[in-house]
Amino acid sequence: MILRNLSLAALLLFAGSLTACSDEAAEKTADTTDTAVDGSGLGSGEGSGEGSGTVEVPLPEGCDVTVFPVEGDDTISLQTALIEIAENSTLCFAPGTYEASTELSLAVNGVTLRGSGMDHTIFSFLTQTVGSNGLKITSDNVTLEDFQVLDTPGDAIRADATDNIIFSRLRVLWPEDGSVRNGAYGLYPVGCNGVLIEECEVIGARDAGIYVGQSQNILVERSTAWGNVAGIEIENCDNAEVRNNHTYDNTGGILIFNLPGLTRYGAGANVHDNLVENNNRTNFGVEGTVVAVVPPGTGILVLANDDNEFHNNTITGNDTVGLLLFTYQPGIFGAQNDPNFNKYASGNNIHDNIFSGNGTAPRGALPAVLPNLPSPIPDILWDGCSDPAVDPARPHCIRNNGSATFLNVDFCGSFANPTTAVTPHDCTYEPLPVRP
Repeated sequence: MILRNLSLAALLLFAGSLTACSDEAAEKTADTTDTAVDGSGLGSGEGSGEGSGTVEVPLPEGCDVTVFPVEGDDTISLQTALIEIAENSTLCFAPGTYEASTELSLAVNGVTLRGSGMDHTIFSFLTQTVGSNGLKITSDNVTLEDFQVLDTPGDAIRADATDNIIFSRLRVLWPEDGSVRNGAYGLYPVGCNGVLIEECEVIGARDAGIYVGQSQNILVERSTAWGNVAGIEIENCDNAEVRNNHTYDNTGGILIFNLPGLTRYGAGANVHDNLVENNNRTNFGVEGTVVAVVPPGTGILVLANDDNEFHNNTITGNDTVGLLLFTYQPGIFGAQNDPNFNKYASGNNIHDNIFSGNGTAPRGALPAVLPNLPSPIPDILWDGCSDPAVDPARPHCIRNNGSATFLNVDFCGSFANPTTAVTPHDCTYEPLPVRP
């Protein structure tokens, strides 16, 4: 198990990310020799460009246009490059720290934004005063790779209604430990078709580090989320696969949600081969948001979402509960008047996971909402609510989870008949597809 102090680790990470810069703290660019840079901060050509000398950190390769840091505010040179880049081109960013005082936006199709590595190309929004996002994408077939986004007041990278968006080897960081002043979301694709998030790291979001909402055809893999309220959140999405990720030191590790009042509902996430450990961070979400209700110490939370498969995950050291299956209860999550919303969680398939050390020190509202819970709280907890419109009810299938414990608390029966019997859940569903 990995235990880290967010404040110390974040500061060390922030300091380490500036190693491409010169020894002077105010220096913005990496140590480059004989690299031609015009006054706008733009250069063109492949790699380091004609006539480049030795560089401490190599410039990206395969570039149609390369941007370099300028002295002072880089907003004009950055936004100019994002507007003027041609379709199906690669816009690269040299090593260094770029300072942006407004939201940046990309609306050109087929563009790759390529940095020199998440430790070396850093976009700092510490002085941002205009716009609610750091970088906003509204075009299709976009790839974002190999850079870091730092200290946005709002969402770090948002993609709205795009087709085929790729987030690869990115880091989003808010160095302030557990602060409501941090941005809400790190990576935030919403209303998209075709989302790939791979080898990314998000630290410090006051809502969700890695979030995908109201989207379809999603793969989140080999990424790390820590120090957030929610590590990874899949909300109102279809055909999502979440695999080989590491979530720790969040309030909740992985959330699979359906919420009312949105443009679409989702089901069928395949969540497997993840390490979900020690998600015991005090919840610092904004009061009134759904995520602010998530109990500290939650490994995986399924809310009003059906037909998901959870398998081959390691879920350990989460103080309140390993995996929680819950109905959307207005008294807990807020009133709703969406006539098309189904508040129940049904038909989830939970098998071949490893559970250990969960439920030993419950915190937050869960013990108050669900009275008389045993100690420790069982690894797998179901509120016991089934959709009365479905007869027979579609059970949750729970099997082959080693020594994992289970409890149906009978919330919808006023706690009259809680049971630890897992036999009614000894069933199976067809496996969900796994991408190559």
